[in-house]
Amino acid sequence: FNERLAASFEQGSFAGMGGTITSRSWRVKHPEQQTTHIVQLRHNNVSGRRELLVDGRSISNSIKIMDAEENIKFNIAGKQGVVMIRIDYFTFTYACKFDGRPMPEMTFDICDQEEKDYVCKIPAVATRMINEKRVAVFRVEMTCEGETNIFRKRFRDFVTFDAYLRGAYDGHHLLQNLPKLPPKHNPIFTNHFSKPFLEERRRLIEIYVNKLVKIPKVVSNPDFLSFLWKKKKKQQQHSDEKTEGGAAADLKSQLSGNKELEKKSKQDEQESHRSHYVVDDIFKHVSDPRGSDGSKSEVGNAADGEGLVDITFDEDGDL
Repeated sequence: FNERLAASFEQGSFAGMGGTITSRSWRVKHPEQQTTHIVQLRHNNVSGRRELLVDGRSISNSIKIMDAEENIKFNIAGKQGVVMIRIDYFTFTYACKFDGRPMPEMTFDICDQEEKDYVCKIPAVATRMINEKRVAVFRVEMTCEGETNIFRKRFRDFVTFDAYLRGAYDGHHLLQNLPKLPPKHNPIFTNHFSKPFLEERRRLIEIYVNKLVKIPKVVSNPDFLSFLWKKKKKQQQHSDEKTEGGAAADLKSQLSGNKELEKKSKQDEQESHRSHYVVDDIFKHVSDPRGSDGSKSEVGNAADGEGLVDITFDEDGDL
């Protein structure tokens, strides 16, 4: 789920369309299979674009300006659901029903929250060439309950994430409690690749994330989990589709009689797992100045072309 949802950050591109983004999420439980699923709606109130995602998979993407009200239907393992968009005195309202029952919206459900001790560290930032364009990449280390996940993020991706997160709290009193993302600067007047600028932006992003994780509602938000945390893949998804984990288990079972193939399969699984949590060597090519707050941080340049990959949301939520 989180892998697909992270990929949808780039596919949706709602933040780049301008206007006000509203995001709503519902946690629905299948009455027969006893499985829990996340239904998300993203709505740009100005452009009219709306997208519905079920467990991170986009199932509806449309633009409606004149006919603003809409019922968006979805299906989970044979059970029907609908997300309803309505206008009430020039204000959009959103509701979800699944199997004929109304579902509570996650942001406004006081029971739908959790407290976890997340800690964010951004120890390094490096620049590299992507498609003949110089970009800055931040190494983000998220730790919770003894587990640390490592990501590479660009500032523009934090901008998209921040827009989605604020959209989730549109109309909620917690909106005013969300910390502000570091401001944008015009590249005509500011050198975005100077060490002082990158160090200050690194420091401010780290402060921003550590303030976010102190809000219980934020750390249970689906966009937070997909962007800054990776949960273990669940064994069961929709009953009408085969999960990657299930396919891997089937393959392992088929190879049980062949030790050589079984060994190779295990090595491939280990390599795949390692790639989910370890970034490449981009941050090895850095100097080691001290941050303005006295903490040790790294700002430098990656070798052009070495291990070059396009920095964008991939299926694992990395960049």
